[in-house]
Amino acid sequence: NPRETYYSVDELAELWNPKDELKANYLRYLRFMIICPLRMTEASELTTKNINLEALEIHLSADETKNRVAFTLPLPELAFNILDINKFNHGERIFQLSSIARSPMKSWSFFNKEVRKASGISNFNLHNLRRSFSSLISEHSEISESLVDSLLNHKRSSTRAGVMRHYMHAKNLKQRREVMNWWANFLEKEVINFSEEKVVS
Repeated sequence: NPRETYYSVDELAELWNPKDELKANYLRYLRFMIICPLRMTEASELTTKNINLEALEIHLSADETKNRVAFTLPLPELAFNILDINKFNHGERIFQLSSIARSPMKSWSFFNKEVRKASGISNFNLHNLRRSFSSLISEHSEISESLVDSLLNHKRSSTRAGVMRHYMHAKNLKQRREVMNWWANFLEKEVINFSEEKVVS
């Protein structure tokens, strides 16, 4: 079942540093998606207006998310460095993936094929990165599933039951930031360093 697919640490390392060349803007976006569990369109349509530089957070309005719920994602330094905000004008799209200037990305099948070809991960699909985020955190830490799920911006009605569904509206930003920093540290140690060692060898 494709909905059960997630990537191992070794597979994420292959995606972080593909064997073959991948377009620079594709690779930059791919690495960002490995770190940050946004939906593909939410990430591809990010502009500088979505980034709070002082708080190091991404802010998405209800109109910018799939489930029509406003969302805040704390940015670890690893992800913030990839964004490289200073290179862009105010309001400019951060990931210009379409070959047509200032146009939104629509060729997702082509993107996935290019990543599969470059990395050798034949079952690559962008959505599986979100599942990898939640699965690997659950496997390698004691972080609660509900806190991890909150970073995926699933609608609360589908992830919380009973009384909690109606009364718990805390954003848990401090805890979310701790999870994102844990994930970034895990990637640096287990994925990025490993992939760079393979390239050198």
